[in-house]
Amino acid sequence: MLDEDPKSVCIQSNELKAHLSTMQSLVSDSSEDIDWEFWTALTEDFGELATKLPHLLSAKLKAGIPSKVRGVIWQAMSQSASLNLETVYGQLIAEHTPYERIIQRDLARTFPNVDMFKKEGGDGQQALERVLKAYSLYDSHVGYCQGLAFLVGPLLMNMPEQQAFCVFVRLMETYDMRTMFTLNMEGLQLRLYQFTSLFSQILPELSDHLVNHAVHSPMYASQWFLTLFAYAFPIHMVMRIYDIIFAEGAAETIMRVAIAMLKRSEKQLLELSEFEDILDYVTSKLHIVYNDDAGLMITDAMELSGLITREKMDHLAELYLKEVEQEQKQTEQVLAVRFNFWSKNSDRKKKRESAGWLSKRSSSSDESSTTATSSPTSAATSTTSPTTATSSTASSCSTPTPPSNHDTQMLHQQIEDLLLALSQIQNEHIQLKQEFVQVRMDKMDVEAERDALRITIQGLNEQPGMDELRAELAKAKALNFELQQDNEELRHQNLMAKEAQTGLIEKMVNMKNRMEELEQEQHKRQQLQRDSVAKSKTPTLKAATPANTKKGRTTPGSDNTKKTSAMESRCHELEQMLADAKLHIAELETFGPATSTSNRRASFMSTAAGPVQTPKFAKRRSDDVTKASKRASFYGRFWSSVTVASSQETPPASPI
Repeated sequence: MLDEDPKSVCIQSNELKAHLSTMQSLVSDSSEDIDWEFWTALTEDFGELATKLPHLLSAKLKAGIPSKVRGVIWQAMSQSASLNLETVYGQLIAEHTPYERIIQRDLARTFPNVDMFKKEGGDGQQALERVLKAYSLYDSHVGYCQGLAFLVGPLLMNMPEQQAFCVFVRLMETYDMRTMFTLNMEGLQLRLYQFTSLFSQILPELSDHLVNHAVHSPMYASQWFLTLFAYAFPIHMVMRIYDIIFAEGAAETIMRVAIAMLKRSEKQLLELSEFEDILDYVTSKLHIVYNDDAGLMITDAMELSGLITREKMDHLAELYLKEVEQEQKQTEQVLAVRFNFWSKNSDRKKKRESAGWLSKRSSSSDESSTTATSSPTSAATSTTSPTTATSSTASSCSTPTPPSNHDTQMLHQQIEDLLLALSQIQNEHIQLKQEFVQVRMDKMDVEAERDALRITIQGLNEQPGMDELRAELAKAKALNFELQQDNEELRHQNLMAKEAQTGLIEKMVNMKNRMEELEQEQHKRQQLQRDSVAKSKTPTLKAATPANTKKGRTTPGSDNTKKTSAMESRCHELEQMLADAKLHIAELETFGPATSTSNRRASFMSTAAGPVQTPKFAKRRSDDVTKASKRASFYGRFWSSVTVASSQETPPASPI
């Protein structure tokens, strides 16, 4: 149908050019660098551009088609224009297909990680279902296979579904993908033969390694050819593979990409020695070595263009056909030997039947000749003529012509064709029967589950205590809701307790640092005081002391003594605050976050109120702490963590 619509190519070229110019005006401010002149020339005439500028085209494809124009370029390279096919598509989606249930079952399995096809019943899955349904009706010989969905998905991600259907038909018919989905999968067998031959020629060591571990090419390469690497590869790498497929062909591109990836991962595969590990790597992990760098993968594949050419692929196809013909000849010989005995027996039976018929005919001719001779009115001429006719007839019947060898070969060929057709019909009958049995079993299971649910619902409704059960269920739901709220409140209280504890720890750290600073300052002042006392012992100072005393002045030593006492008082206050903080932490460890928020807030505010507390408050706090269960002090652990640098100092005694 694509070839019957040649005017559509010219029409589509103008439409694509107009579409491309519209896109250029819309994405003129895009950060992506797009060579609009080159891609516009490609949409006008892809064949001419590929002939005149092959190196430029190869460089552009190696860099990748811009994502915004990829759908238009794919349509131009595949020349998928067909007004008739677009019209037929609208008719096909309105019809019913026998594969509808299987298609709906496989939708959720196709690209489960792609946003467009992730939502069940979404626009992406519906478009995919319509395209697959239309193609199953368009090509009834292929129908539907699970791998077809992976071929349609990337097309729908880049163009509307009508154009995607046309490109998909072109991909199947022009790019040699259709024969891989027929009943006998002749195309897939040919591709596997070509891949195995090229793999053993280019990477002989790795090929022998896989064969020695019983990992054969159909186990891992079949999904590459059937899904164009879309089954297990990242979608952005699949898009880049499609770019090369539409430009250079599907078979060559698949071979180059597959062998390039195996070559890149050869070292990792040679290190593996288990069957499961090797098979898992080549089926699902072969792309990991590229680290999502699709450009590097395409570069590796294009480097094999000189080794994997169209001529070499055609030569391997000829060798494959010769081997198939030889196998068919051997099969024919075997069948000929098997049916030779039957043919001989049938010939003997025919000869026996003909001999019996001749004997009967000769006896009847003798009787007629005797009757003619005994008749008095018979003439000599009349007697001679029937006798001659009878003898000629007898001679012609007694010497039958044997069948020629050509007829025998034709008979054997017809028998063989009939046997093959019968075998195929039997296989199809068995398959259809199994599918029918499976459908009946599924239907019976669904009906059984439906009846069981109905009986259960009726039994529950007929029970006398059903209303009470519903009431209890409602109470249980309400209680569950209350418990959830209480749990949430407890979590909030626990979080507040942790925040308060963190604040206390920070405050203790600051107090300790301040205390160390004061101790250092006190040490300096004591040193200055000792120096001043030493100087006051000189005679000059002794003479000046009475005069100063009479005037009511104090000595420098006395001033230092007062400052030292003030510092000691301040240190005492800080130690008192530190002890209060330790008591609060001990209370948190003992009673946990279950204490009321008001008590914790009150204790926290009382701790932060001031450095001095009354003896009555301190006594009450010590009594509360002594009533608590004895456990390891958190302050001891904290003190050991904050005094690693200054291990010479000793912490004050824990109040617990």
